[in-house]
Amino acid sequence: MTNIADMEKIGPNPILSIPSISDSTKIEGLIYLLGFTIKVGKHFPIIILSLAGLNLLLAANDFLSNSINFAILNSMFAVGGFISLVQLHQSRKAHSFEYHSNYNKIDKLSAVEIRELK
Repeated sequence: MTNIADMEKIGPNPILSIPSISDSTKIEGLIYLLGFTIKVGKHFPIIILSLAGLNLLLAANDFLSNSINFAILNSMFAVGGFISLVQLHQSRKAHSFEYHSNYNKIDKLSAVEIRELK
């Protein structure tokens, strides 16, 4: 029979112990996750367009196969996808204009400062 003093010498049960993850591994995982998120964000309009198009094709197929309930559901998903795509395009267009105008302001201010230095 094993007593408690012998178990303390051995340490915790290796089967039940959870291996600890080092900080560098956590940071590496976070960097990978951020890189993946950036890649998905760059191609997000294409993803939305392809899913909305797929729903439109499924809706057409469901209408032809007389499955009206699924056809209406897929039609609603397709319309929602196309509306999301239009809103995304409009917001990106507005934000790009704001960033462009801010850069022009910075360029104009730096040109004035250069003239004052001369």
